[in-house]
Amino acid sequence: MLKLEVLNTAFKGKMFRVKDGLTIGRAPTCQIRAQHDALQDTHARFYIDDGKQMIEIGCDQAHLYINGKDVLRRELQLNDELRVGPLKLRVLDDRLVSNAIDLDTLMSEYEQNEGESDEIHDFVKEDLFYTVTKDPSLRSRIMFTIPSKDRFIEQAQIFLARLVKQAGMDEIKTEAFMTCAKELILNAHRHGHKFDESKVITLKFRDRGAKVTLSIIDQGAGFDHQTAINAIKDKDAAQAARERYQAGGMGGLGFKLITRMAEELVYNEAGNTVTFAVSKKLPE
Repeated sequence: MLKLEVLNTAFKGKMFRVKDGLTIGRAPTCQIRAQHDALQDTHARFYIDDGKQMIEIGCDQAHLYINGKDVLRRELQLNDELRVGPLKLRVLDDRLVSNAIDLDTLMSEYEQNEGESDEIHDFVKEDLFYTVTKDPSLRSRIMFTIPSKDRFIEQAQIFLARLVKQAGMDEIKTEAFMTCAKELILNAHRHGHKFDESKVITLKFRDRGAKVTLSIIDQGAGFDHQTAINAIKDKDAAQAARERYQAGGMGGLGFKLITRMAEELVYNEAGNTVTFAVSKKLPE
């Protein structure tokens, strides 16, 4: 079974399985959908032909590039690089993808919500406190950007606290969620962006019924998240914090809290996108 890795956009580093009938385009019926001038309504489709995993253009106006060559259809091969409109994808072997941080958790979430809007709100230009009151559907799923600045980070935390309280989260679980959110957003600002206030942080909040998830996407180069996670497991928090601080990386004390409070913690390959999940209720 093959997988596709996203090489650009806010979904960079994320992966999903190639499925028979999977389509990419602007139309509401497409499983991978984006509003972009370079995309046709149905731009490309994946299908199985005699056991071979294939891709083809979805209409005469569409262009599909594989390894830089404009093609109409072709069997997918390992390490092929696809360009479908603005999207760049790489073909991977499912068996060779590391499950060390359970990337499948993040991508199954993406596939289950493939019809969601990709609209990104601007926290600075919009009054999102008022916006979610006017449109209650945004209380369960919203994506927005904030400048990588302390005052906007603080305001965004207040906004997120309101969302989780409206989601019916237990008080102790709300504290866990907000602790994880604060630590990871600050890590994006301090370590991902090196305090560069010209960069922005993208936050993607989702109320998924029994749990709430938050994705934090920064514009930094990323970091070796697996080594950091292993260090937390193998050493006490104070020692890990000292070593990470000396290396200019994420502090171990805050990271220790995150790994304890979040039921799921998933990074993309580069380490500049992280998603965590916290259940709304304490176990009975």
